[in-house]
Amino acid sequence: MIGTGVTESRRHLPPLDGPRLRAIPATYDLAPQIQACLSGAPDYFDATEGGPAAPDAALRLVEEAEADDARRVFVLVPYVGGPAVGVLDLWLDHPDPETAHVGLLLFREACQGLGYGKETTAALEASLARAGYGILRLSVGDENPGARIFWERLGFTPVGRLDRGVTVYEKRLEM
Repeated sequence: MIGTGVTESRRHLPPLDGPRLRAIPATYDLAPQIQACLSGAPDYFDATEGGPAAPDAALRLVEEAEADDARRVFVLVPYVGGPAVGVLDLWLDHPDPETAHVGLLLFREACQGLGYGKETTAALEASLARAGYGILRLSVGDENPGARIFWERLGFTPVGRLDRGVTVYEKRLEM
C-alpha cells in the first residue's frame, strides 16, 4: 500500500485460519477466553513473569491492541468447537515497514505439543506474505528455551540480542 496515503500499519490481513484453528480478532467480549488461555499456561508465566498471569492480563491485552493501529490480537479457537486454545499477539510494520513482529504465541499447556503452533505459524506466514510482508520477527527470552527450540525448528534464525537476555529471531517470508 505504499503510495496510497494509507499507513502500512492499517493494512488489512487476509484470514489467519489454519487447518484446525480459526484466528478470531480479539474483542472485549472474548477477554474471558483469552484470560483462560493465559491462565492455562502457568509454566510460561512462572518462567517469564515469576508467577501466574495477572487476573486482568487479557483485558489489558485487548485494551492495548485497541489503542494501537499496528497491533492485532487473535483468539485461536478450534473449528470443531470448544473453548479457545491459544492467543496470538502481533505487531504490523514493527520495527520497520514490511516486517511483522510476534509479541506472543501462546497455547494452553493442555494444548501444547499438538501441532497447533506450527499450523498457526504457517497460516500467519502465508497471510502476512499475501499482505506484502517480507519478514516475520519475534523475540525470545533466555528463560524460555522451549520457545527458542520451537522457533528454530520452524526456520527462524537469530539476528540479534537485546538487553536482559533476549534473542531476536527472523524468518523471510515467501511471496
